[in-house]
Amino acid sequence: MTPAPRFLTTPADICRSLVTHRLILRQLVRRDILSRYRKSALGMVWALLTPLLTFVIYAYVFSTILKVRFPSRVPDVDYNYGIILFSGLMLHFFITEVLTRSPVLVLENVNFVKKVVFPLEMLSLVATGSAAVTLGFNFVILVAAVLFFNGTVPPTILLVPLVWIPFFAVVLGISWIFASLGVFLRDIGHVVGILSTVLLFGSPILFPPDTLPEFLKTLIWFNPLSVPVHATRDLALWGVMPDLEHLAIYTGVAAVFLWFGAFWFQRTKKGFADVV
Repeated sequence: MTPAPRFLTTPADICRSLVTHRLILRQLVRRDILSRYRKSALGMVWALLTPLLTFVIYAYVFSTILKVRFPSRVPDVDYNYGIILFSGLMLHFFITEVLTRSPVLVLENVNFVKKVVFPLEMLSLVATGSAAVTLGFNFVILVAAVLFFNGTVPPTILLVPLVWIPFFAVVLGISWIFASLGVFLRDIGHVVGILSTVLLFGSPILFPPDTLPEFLKTLIWFNPLSVPVHATRDLALWGVMPDLEHLAIYTGVAAVFLWFGAFWFQRTKKGFADVV
């Protein structure tokens, strides 16, 4: 009998698993992305067209019609509100996509649970990786928009992917938890929509944190979106370094989320076959 694959329990295990399964992970992510556009006339063109149209709509509505403004972090730099909004929304799109899919990941792959020896934790990695590719397309649109409206891009924009790494870890950890809960509690999928709205309005995506009352200024940083959104804007738009203390704390919390998500999935996956 083929032994069950060893699960990821430490950050080192996760890194080793990514290296060991990198080929199958890449194939599964590629298949997942291509399946979205398989029968569409434009195919993968939609991967760029969708975020482009989304940005154009936001930029026109909020900047041209509503004339909303977002205070600049640096003098002599004033961006279209649509760019500022999109720089935060693309991270919200990412976490929403992963969390929406997570509760049904195991349920939609029952064969992997009962008939095939397969590392089930890879399902969340595929969902996160697929969403990361979409985020990459959104980032391309953001860079193009910054270049178009500002005439240049700050060199600090190259550091943006680095500040996203702990954000990916947080989302992956939550995905493992939700993927497990989705097997035993089918209602968890309905909670995700509400959670997505809370994450949006409880983060500095739509407004600057300085406009909030004092007690909310602290509370808002507990939102997993707040630090990466703020850091992304600092690096991609304002051309300044983000708060390194906030990033260090966030990275530590991300490691805890990642470990706990892995631990939770390991503890609960033994009962999947009895439920599905």
